[in-house]
Amino acid sequence: MRWWRFVGPNASVPCVHDGTVYVVGLSVWALEAANGFVRWYKSDIGHLAPPAVSGGTVYFAGQTRYGGKRVFALDTADGRVRWRRRTSVVSLTPPVVADGLVHHVDGSRHLRTFDAATGRRRWRLKYRRSGVNWAGPVLADGTLYVVDDRGTVRALDPATGAVRRQRLTPVRGAVTPLVHDGTLYLGGRLQREVYALDAATGEQRWSVTPHLARGGFDSTPTIHGDTLYIADGVDHLYALNAATGEARWFVTTDSVIRSSPVVADDKVYFGTRTGQVWAVGADDGQVRWKAQAGDNLRSLVVAGGLVHVVSGDSLYTLDA
Repeated sequence: MRWWRFVGPNASVPCVHDGTVYVVGLSVWALEAANGFVRWYKSDIGHLAPPAVSGGTVYFAGQTRYGGKRVFALDTADGRVRWRRRTSVVSLTPPVVADGLVHHVDGSRHLRTFDAATGRRRWRLKYRRSGVNWAGPVLADGTLYVVDDRGTVRALDPATGAVRRQRLTPVRGAVTPLVHDGTLYLGGRLQREVYALDAATGEQRWSVTPHLARGGFDSTPTIHGDTLYIADGVDHLYALNAATGEARWFVTTDSVIRSSPVVADDKVYFGTRTGQVWAVGADDGQVRWKAQAGDNLRSLVVAGGLVHVVSGDSLYTLDA
């Protein structure tokens, strides 16, 4: 199996764009996806929030070497800082960038929207009460969705922040939802149910407690065809009928699943805390291969036939 390893990130979920892997940890790195060659790095800024790339700029919420909390915009070519803006609490989720705007949820109470070119603040919404925010913003079909600490899903106008509609759900400790084909799929860290809501109205379409689920859902689901894939906070990956929630199959691992599942080339990829990367058939859950990548896996992404894994103090890249 072809692979390379880069030591040093201790970092966020990677972002892969145009053949470059961007990863944020104690510093910010831009690496060649094919071989791990360092294109550039910034040693004086970093943190753990995943980056997002758009229009020749990489955006992320981090902090300076001296602890100043900022939202940063860096040039993808050389890491030059295009702009930085002060924020109150560092984020745990990536920003959403579209239509000239950067939508950023901080680690506490606010959703902030900046001009992508200049960093000028467009609007701000206080929509949470307290606690750590594990749910990032999602943009779909011209609507921005956020979920607060009490399970309220809000649909916002991305240009103004005006609330178009909102719906209270039973979800507590929500993670970033998935919006696909008019449905919003949502799980929470504090209960064993998965929910599907009509994205246009907020009405619940279905909820289900998957067989053998022993913990909440720490990861964002993904979808392929008419199947929804979601990992619980323990050791199961589930494949559910996206229209009804009916179980199709599940996979049991030997350790806690630590990454959101990713579908590519008819396989579902995910990783466990012990550093094991799994690839299973998207249609039947049969194990295609497993590989060891470090011993403390935290996240993975798949792009261009490569699996990029953050584990321990290293970034591993495997042939998918």
